[in-house]
Amino acid sequence: MPPTTQRCSVHDQRPAFARCMSCSKMLCQECATQWDGIWHCAACLGSKRGAVVQRSPFFGWVGVVTLSLMMLFAGARVMVWMAALIAGLF
Repeated sequence: MPPTTQRCSVHDQRPAFARCMSCSKMLCQECATQWDGIWHCAACLGSKRGAVVQRSPFFGWVGVVTLSLMMLFAGARVMVWMAALIAGLF
């Protein structure tokens, strides 16, 4: 008995190339789209692209504060060294 080839769920005459990881439909090369290394059908990919991810601004603010403090520290060190050079201490 020869092995049966799985067919695309949209195009019955085409052999399957991949499986949608969201809905498990078999897809041909035309129907399959890879996004973030995962194969999706058009319907599942559309729903994933339309999903809005709410991110907390906390880590953004932590980054801004950290960078500001580093710049303040570096600026203070430069001013101290420049004052020492101008005063002729070196």
